[in-house]
Amino acid sequence: MIEEILDKKLYDNINKACEKVRGESYVRVLAHNDGDGVSSAIILLNALKKLNIKFHLSFVKSLDNEGFRQLFEEEKDPLTIIVDAGSSQIPGIIDYDNYIILDHHFYNPVDGIRGININIRDYGVNGTREACGSTMAYIFSLVLDESNRNLFPFFLSGVTSDKQDIGGLSGLNKSIYDAYNTYSIKHTLNLEGNLGDAITYSVDPFFNGLTGNPDAVRGFLQSLNINFDKNILDLNDDENKTLANALALKLLENNIGSDGIRYIEGDTLYYSDLNFTSKELVSIIDGNSRVGENSLPVQYFLGDNSVRLEMLNNIKIYKTKLIDYIYRANSEITEEKYLRYFYAPESEMAGPIAGAIALYLMRPDKPVIGFNSGNDDIKISSRGTRALIARGLNLSEVMSIACKKAGGSGGGHDIAAGGVIPPGREKIFIEAASEIIKSQIHPL
Repeated sequence: MIEEILDKKLYDNINKACEKVRGESYVRVLAHNDGDGVSSAIILLNALKKLNIKFHLSFVKSLDNEGFRQLFEEEKDPLTIIVDAGSSQIPGIIDYDNYIILDHHFYNPVDGIRGININIRDYGVNGTREACGSTMAYIFSLVLDESNRNLFPFFLSGVTSDKQDIGGLSGLNKSIYDAYNTYSIKHTLNLEGNLGDAITYSVDPFFNGLTGNPDAVRGFLQSLNINFDKNILDLNDDENKTLANALALKLLENNIGSDGIRYIEGDTLYYSDLNFTSKELVSIIDGNSRVGENSLPVQYFLGDNSVRLEMLNNIKIYKTKLIDYIYRANSEITEEKYLRYFYAPESEMAGPIAGAIALYLMRPDKPVIGFNSGNDDIKISSRGTRALIARGLNLSEVMSIACKKAGGSGGGHDIAAGGVIPPGREKIFIEAASEIIKSQIHPL
């Protein structure tokens, strides 16, 4: 079935890579350390396990060429599959040939590639909206063995983590969803579990004044005559409509754009074989990756039930911390003419903080940039909105050029990108980024 969905050249190149994998007894996997990357890793490791191929997983934290090369060379002899990263890092491993890259990010092609680089953008597919890392991992696993279709939940968790579900799936993601989804669907609010906790711990959407404030949530629900302890899936149509309208009005108090409003509702799938909803699965994978426990969901979904409790507890730990950071960053944010920026206390939190502010707490007229001061460098995360993208914003270009001018490196998507610069170079970066954004954005 997957052969009928994919472009012939794409299918043939993936099949060639799969043949390379089938001939191995041991494969190393390098996956980006976010929700999309973890979802991708779960797919690939389960596919390798089914073929009795031994494996070792490492997560990619540093995307600069030198850091990536160091990670690659920790175990440079076996065949390595690099997923949700790799194309932009080829210059760092240009003299190696024993790798397969499955990527979807913007990159600048280079000559002399000796390994296999499969980037979905090279096949006319939009890697920001139509395919992500888990898309690449899933189609690879299906070409490897069509019976890997049961890994569909992790394809969708990666798509959702990468925000490619906003406004509905499109392109290759939609084609795969239509062909391989066998689960029941319910259109619900983008919340999970009992309403009281669901709204209190909701970070995406983020409800200013309600998120992180259970007393306010209780009063809010009482005003709507909806039970605080009711499960989101048990709401009747009238309750669902009433709550959706009230939450939309709550978001509109912050003058946010249509992107944020649109994310109030979505399709929820129940994965009977996993005993989680699609929303819960995303929270598990994303939450654990944000607190540095990327391996726990991988272990669990490879069959290690002993980590279940710790894995689930990490979700509330992550959300409690993130909620505090979002409120703090929002109150301390610096307004520039063409962008907003803040400092985050942890590098893993800068992206989610920037995303929450851009989508749910500010007018959608400027991108939001988060800095984090590490021991050796400054890590940067940037987030925009689809409205800004429609006006010309390309954060991948902004991060690539501005980070380079500040002595670092960067890249990513048009709507979300990251980078690294030396300490004390933030002003240079801000000035460069502002000029680029000014040149990109078309007036309304």
